[in-house]
Amino acid sequence: MSTMPRQFFHGTPNRFSRMGVACAALMVVAGCQKHGASSEWFPLQDGDEQTYGALYEGDEPTAFETWHMEVHGPVTYGDDKVMVRHHSAGANYYIKTDEEGIRRVALRTDIDREPTPDNEPRWVLKAPYTVGTEWTTPTVPYLIRRRNEHPRELKYTHQVLMNWRIDAVDEEVRTEAGTFKPCLRVEGVAKVNIYVDPVQGFTDVPLLATEWYCKGKGLVKLIRKETVPQGFFTGGVLTAELIDP
Repeated sequence: MSTMPRQFFHGTPNRFSRMGVACAALMVVAGCQKHGASSEWFPLQDGDEQTYGALYEGDEPTAFETWHMEVHGPVTYGDDKVMVRHHSAGANYYIKTDEEGIRRVALRTDIDREPTPDNEPRWVLKAPYTVGTEWTTPTVPYLIRRRNEHPRELKYTHQVLMNWRIDAVDEEVRTEAGTFKPCLRVEGVAKVNIYVDPVQGFTDVPLLATEWYCKGKGLVKLIRKETVPQGFFTGGVLTAELIDP
């Protein structure tokens, strides 16, 4: 669902929603159906609401914005009972939680009649919630844009796998909403190969994400970094954090 926010975190139509950042934390995608070890790092219940503040820094900075998240459910999807997390940018994430972890199984925008199932699980967190647990999820560049070509966003043409790893389980995170501990720190790393310019040619550009999930609260902060060398593209850094629990 890495801060913002995997993303994250996701308002009114603006650069973030146009670029699909609402889908980037995938950064702020999470939920649960039951109490227990598999959901305590994102314990959402029907009617829960959270608000995140997001700020983009880069060649084309935008104003501070807010993302509002609401939880509904449980609802029946296929053979499962899942929770639906609604992002104010117009996305509904269908989330399943079990002993394997927390994952998105479908996505529905506000203009869709039915959800679109994910071809493969989009993990938010994978069990066990200990240092060293790893998984992969598909991702796209959310912040890298072409300077002069259209469409400017690379999300329509470039998809890569991001490798995730739980790197810490007892961190403390401070946001406008308070101080939270213990928190999982999850690091994501991917690379996208793009033609930077005639001199540098094709270059592997890193996509880096850091997300903090705090026990009893869920995702409280994310940072997404997509910086590119000077050339045909622009990049930046997105930071999002909880401002109203």
